Amino acid sequence: MPIETVVTYLITLVTFGIAVATPIIKLNTNIARLNCTISELTHEMNKTDERLDSHSSQLNDHEHRITILEEHKKD
Repeated sequence: MPIETVVTYLITLVTFGIAVATPIIKLNTNIARLNCTISELTHEMNKTDERLDSHSSQLNDHEHRITILEEHKKD
């Protein structure tokens, strides 16, 4: 096999390797970034849920107090 053919095959193989590896590396980077974003969003949602639970509890307390006042007013 002539040396030119071997060099051509090697260049083709390296080019193919680069063509395949580049999108895989970019995909891996994007997946890692998405994982971080999802973690941050999950944390924010948990904080929001805690705030909503707190507000719900306060509203229930006020509702109970209003009901007691309304019943007292009827008497």
